[in-house]
Amino acid sequence: MRIELTPETWSPTTGADTELIGRWGLIPGRGWVLALLAGGRLQFSWSADGTTSNNTSSAALGLAPGERAAVRVTLDVDNGASGRTTTFYTGPSLAGPWTMVGTPVVQAGVTTSFATSSPLVIGDLSSIVWNGVAERVHGAEIRAGIGGTVAARVDWSTAAVGATSHTDITGRVWTLEGASEFTTMVPLFMGEVASWPSRWAPSGQDAWVPVEGAGILRRMQQGRKALNSTLRRRIPSGAPVAYWPMEEGDSATQAYSPVSGCPPLTAPGLDWAAADTLPGSSPLPTLKAGATLKASVPAYPASTSWQLEFVYFRAAEPTLLMPIVELATGMSPWPRMSVRMGPSGGVTVMGISADGESTSALLTGGSGPIAGQWNRFRLSVTQDGPLVQISVLIIPIGGAGAVWNQSFSGTVGPVRAISGSYTSVLEGTAIGHITFFNRTGVGVMDFADHGYNRERAAARVSRLAAEEGVSLAVLGTAADTALMGPQRPQTLVELLHECAEADGGILMEMPGALGLVYRTRASLYNQEPTLVLPYGSIAPALEPVEDDQAVRNDVTASRRGGGSGRAVVETGPLSVLPSEQGGVGIYDESVELNLADDSQAQPMASWLAHLGTVDEARYPSIKINLHKHPELIPAVLRLRIGDLVRLTGLPLWVGDPTTDLHVMQIQHEPRPRAWTVTLVCTPASPYRIGVVGDQVYGRVDTSGSQLAAGVAADATVLPIAVTAGQPWVSSLAHPTDFPFGAVVGGEVVTVTDIVGAAGDRFDRSVTGGWGTATSGQTWTCSGGAASQFSVQGG
Repeated sequence: MRIELTPETWSPTTGADTELIGRWGLIPGRGWVLALLAGGRLQFSWSADGTTSNNTSSAALGLAPGERAAVRVTLDVDNGASGRTTTFYTGPSLAGPWTMVGTPVVQAGVTTSFATSSPLVIGDLSSIVWNGVAERVHGAEIRAGIGGTVAARVDWSTAAVGATSHTDITGRVWTLEGASEFTTMVPLFMGEVASWPSRWAPSGQDAWVPVEGAGILRRMQQGRKALNSTLRRRIPSGAPVAYWPMEEGDSATQAYSPVSGCPPLTAPGLDWAAADTLPGSSPLPTLKAGATLKASVPAYPASTSWQLEFVYFRAAEPTLLMPIVELATGMSPWPRMSVRMGPSGGVTVMGISADGESTSALLTGGSGPIAGQWNRFRLSVTQDGPLVQISVLIIPIGGAGAVWNQSFSGTVGPVRAISGSYTSVLEGTAIGHITFFNRTGVGVMDFADHGYNRERAAARVSRLAAEEGVSLAVLGTAADTALMGPQRPQTLVELLHECAEADGGILMEMPGALGLVYRTRASLYNQEPTLVLPYGSIAPALEPVEDDQAVRNDVTASRRGGGSGRAVVETGPLSVLPSEQGGVGIYDESVELNLADDSQAQPMASWLAHLGTVDEARYPSIKINLHKHPELIPAVLRLRIGDLVRLTGLPLWVGDPTTDLHVMQIQHEPRPRAWTVTLVCTPASPYRIGVVGDQVYGRVDTSGSQLAAGVAADATVLPIAVTAGQPWVSSLAHPTDFPFGAVVGGEVVTVTDIVGAAGDRFDRSVTGGWGTATSGQTWTCSGGAASQFSVQGG
């Protein structure tokens, strides 16, 4: 099976897995399906009986965001060794050539593929609750057997634009569903029109409406209120019977419930909005002497289990065992239950008779003082034959919890009310997010209680977008993004932007849909060019600018609510040194970032100072007349913000003949007989980074080397002496590392051989003259204790 497509990203985020093609119905109609998983991996699933599924997955595909490519999978149901083999491939098109992804996946046992009657589907399979394939699909092919006869092969480029169905070369009819369409168009922009002003000429002979389209971010920033706390947003998704967030203002006397049909919780005497240190919540109330709490639980269908959960903070250990909440239940023989907290973290659940005359300790637990920290308390009750199993879980928020279990003879009944009455013993104890479920094992507070602290930036933008129903793709690896601090109440756009700021990535709009794209900082590293622009293809006038607009050489980065780090560039042409000492003076900046740890502040300050001291020109305007250079159209249409553009053949007065830039803005200007694209770019060199162990980016440059002796223009020997740093790599010890490029006296050469004394290296800094080599000329190096280079000129 093979399919060719151009997705927005080949690496969906966790939870955004995408089915590509398959015949996969509901049990017992499962056949096979190919999907694209988080991390840029393929998963092939099949069933031998229509019910039980078998799964294999590939290594990472390594395909660039927006790259058009084909993927292929073969399943050898009997590999001759009592097993089956699945092999994954990538290629430029359905015709190949194919490159194997990783190694074949071998599993024990022969298999077969169930002959399901489910239809062959490209995109969203209704039987799988995943995402349908996004963007453009160009074609697909299914063969009966590896290299066997073609069972179905469709090439969408032959379909009629605007049609609703297409017959492939095997005679099979494909029908479009949903919003899919046959088109030869490549989308540049999709936006919304917010204003429709009417205009007309005084004569009345001409009327018009000038409109302006804007991407989805404009609407998302118009009149939007801050999102609720993470607990307030997350808990209702668990379908509680009753829930009171208790995040009211400081003059409140009762707490509303977002659960339909649940009456407010009344609590006169509480010190409302007094505790504001729980990351996953807005301010919560604290208990005061004489305060009371009372809430009715709506009637719910009979169940044999239930769960009560809330968060609390004790400023000091109580000196006595005191009740914090009491429950009115239909349980026998103890229709009332009292949750009590005492010294040394002790917790006791007491059973109380209907008349209050009899009590029994149903559970005793707790271990050690827990004052001075936020905790989560969960009480679970379950019927187990003639016994009632009771369990208490206490979780220090952000840490690991402990469980205590006991049982007693009785019958579980419904909870009808929750109440509390307080003395000075528990004064200052904060409480909130009281939640009741008519079942146990509900974990919706997990992670939300600490505001998803230490969540990766890309994971947060994906989660937020999913919660708010916004389409979002991530370009890059989600696991390789910054750890975020707690998510506090802000608008959605503000939360998304703070992720991009903490990670150093880019938040942008999709070009062909009403959605967003988050590009990670790591996805900007060491890119190959998406577009190569020879100097002759650039329209006049190319005007690079050397200015101080982006200079920042003294940067302080602070973690929100935490520590800070500072980076000062003290050497170099853009350093804080005064101009008479070779610098530009102080250009300082202070930023606050929502980071998870104080340890992240210093590296971020250093990174921002690194970006702010790039001694290269900006390129505010690079114009391309595509009507004069149509050969560039495919590459230009593939451009995304953050992609690398390489300018070649630049004139001498610009500087280096080749420069790499990152695209930060793309402007299209279509006219009846012309098409001009303007790119706004910044230097890409700061993102050219070292990678430990990499054969290309793992190389360490020298600290200094030069010609050991002068050479003539036609010399065939380049004796090199190291002045500082480590030895150059030896071609005798590492022959596979050759050849590689080097710049010698401004000329790019290919180094084919290095031999000689250890400790000798070569660098850009050279002495002596060297003429221009003829293309293809071989330079042979020899002699002396210095390194000897064989180079090929040109």
